Amino acid sequence: MTLYQPARLIYAERAADQTGQITMSQAALPGSNNSAGQTDVQRAFQTVEATLRAEDWFFETVRGAMAKNAPLSDFETVTGPNGHDYLLHFTQFLFFLEALDCQDAHGIAAFIDGHNVRLEAILADPGFSKSAKEYERALFGPRRRATACDTVRTLGQPVFAIYEWGHLLIDAMSPKTTEKLIEDLRHGGLLIRKVDPRIDADGKRVLIASSGFLERAYRESLLVLRRLIIETLGDDERR
Repeated sequence: MTLYQPARLIYAERAADQTGQITMSQAALPGSNNSAGQTDVQRAFQTVEATLRAEDWFFETVRGAMAKNAPLSDFETVTGPNGHDYLLHFTQFLFFLEALDCQDAHGIAAFIDGHNVRLEAILADPGFSKSAKEYERALFGPRRRATACDTVRTLGQPVFAIYEWGHLLIDAMSPKTTEKLIEDLRHGGLLIRKVDPRIDADGKRVLIASSGFLERAYRESLLVLRRLIIETLGDDERR
């Protein structure tokens, strides 16, 4: 993330728009076609531009969908200075759960096991500087793991309690931020509340699932990225 934000600022200032502004790659590399090395660097800049354009397309698509349900000013986590990154973190998590076929109880169990292994390694690192208690709370013990998997098995899709989403995403953002983001996305109609119908289910677990909109929009943004990158290629490269 340290390189991402400066790149976004450069893009905001220099990226081409419909009025014919100079592109970031042209501004940084005038006359770059004279050198094979410079052409490679220019292509790298064009790839960064394409990536940021596709991400912005995704962000505006999501904002537009949420605005149909409430004023954008209601969604502080999405419209705030880090809203773009928070939304991408959460959506990529959903996207890769699907892409890695972690959609049933068996897949989620394996994912939780990997999550625990990763956090235990982080906690054992002498250079770990974040809150150890917060990361320890994010571990799924046997009973908690079983409860989460039983919920997924019963409802037939990845469904977690709101605080469990926060713990699963702890590497990307704080659990409190994830919980606030989830509330915004639910208010915007992009996440849905689920109810476990079993008599012995814990009624205090506020269960949240995806409506599928975020994953679909992200897939489309990747296709946008593919098209933008193809447009930068020469005829030989396209073939």
